[in-house]
Amino acid sequence: MRFSAVTKPLALCLLATGIQLLPATAFAVLPDLGGNAFSTITPEKEKQLGDVMMRQTRGSLPMVYDPLLDEYINSLGNKLVARANDVKFPFKFYWVDDKNINAFATLGGNVTSHTGTLAVAESESEFASVMAHEIAHVTQRHIARFVEAQSQKAPLTLAGVLGAIVLATVNPEAGMAAMMATQGAAQQSAINFTRSNEQEADRIGMQILSEAGFDPHAVPNFFRKLAEQSRFVNQQLSFLQTHPLSQSRVSDTRMRAEQFPQRFVPDSQDFTLSKARVMARHQYDKKDAEVIFRKMLSDPGGNTRANQYGLAIALLDNGKPEQARKLIEQLLAKDEHNLYYIDVYTDILLAQKEYQLCLEMLEQQYLLRPNNQVVTLNYANAALKANANRLAIHLLKNLLFYKNDSILAYDMLSEAYKAAGDLAKFYEARADLRYQLANYPLAIDDINEALNHLRPEEKLENRRLEAKKVQLQTEFDRLRRM
Repeated sequence: MRFSAVTKPLALCLLATGIQLLPATAFAVLPDLGGNAFSTITPEKEKQLGDVMMRQTRGSLPMVYDPLLDEYINSLGNKLVARANDVKFPFKFYWVDDKNINAFATLGGNVTSHTGTLAVAESESEFASVMAHEIAHVTQRHIARFVEAQSQKAPLTLAGVLGAIVLATVNPEAGMAAMMATQGAAQQSAINFTRSNEQEADRIGMQILSEAGFDPHAVPNFFRKLAEQSRFVNQQLSFLQTHPLSQSRVSDTRMRAEQFPQRFVPDSQDFTLSKARVMARHQYDKKDAEVIFRKMLSDPGGNTRANQYGLAIALLDNGKPEQARKLIEQLLAKDEHNLYYIDVYTDILLAQKEYQLCLEMLEQQYLLRPNNQVVTLNYANAALKANANRLAIHLLKNLLFYKNDSILAYDMLSEAYKAAGDLAKFYEARADLRYQLANYPLAIDDINEALNHLRPEEKLENRRLEAKKVQLQTEFDRLRRM
């Protein structure tokens, strides 16, 4: 299965519900914010609001749901977070399917990168420098402090803040200004706010980068590259729109980097393979990807495992599974437990309808790594293709028990229940999916459909779903009042 799924933008509505296999704590509990909801945002409130905002963001932007890329960005991000000070809550990292270079942070430790940022990074230190910068925005509570300050000037609603935060991911000055009472003085105030915060995030982000073992000189190198690229395009790069890059800021980062010894940090294999995956599936068109990877492999020094892996993806996506299989089997012979190779090999076997061989391979991998989302989702997908629906349901329920925000797992679970003929569970799983994508009304509709498909004797299930619907409606009503 090609896991790089994206969502279609949904309306700016919010969703919340749980899933029966999850513990009670999986239900979102919104903060009691009082009269002026945003006058004081404690770290606890910031985390709770951030969770709501991230669900809304996932329903509004073309997010990438690829477990391999998810594992990579969260592993890298949390390596950086471990070296940061003033961390108040766990961080989560996400991808947006966008070829432009950009990244942004929202309330509550949620950091998102465009796929284009990884595609253009020439080293892992460069990509890590962008993540460290966004982490610094969160640890310094830049967004939270701005919202607090503006709430003193004008009443703010949750809808207004959500809209402004999303707008700020495209244009921070406009987004911040949207949260202010008047547009006149608001624009200049927002610009000053973002500039001062960018400087602080540069300084702290560079320290985080160095402490985590990356090269701090990657920061001015990345800025220089962006400045050079912006000269040759009519429209300013997205990253420069959302992260104002003055000459003084470039000079400041260069001077700060000189305080650190320049170090050679080899790129991890996960970085090179993740970048190849992004290039093959998000940066290049399918036909172009095959040509480009073949050329890179023929260049001096270009016959790397990452380029071979990228070509295998391109061949598979262009309907050439036989050629892709030869490449991947060669790579697996050198590294039989590599999840990047196993993922593509799974897709190849499924394309060739070798379901039994695929299931046997993934069963062995699952026994070795039962809690790994890459293995579990591939295994569940293979089970669905082989009509082993009960196996798929078992795998997905176990995965959701400890990773209860997995869009792919909810989507596949609903598909598995439908294939198994259990329509009540199908509608409930689909309601949970809509919760993750920020749509309350449709989630409530799905709970009602689930109730309609229960048998008369299923009284306990009826009461459970009714309680779930009440909780969902109560939370939705409360959000609308904010």
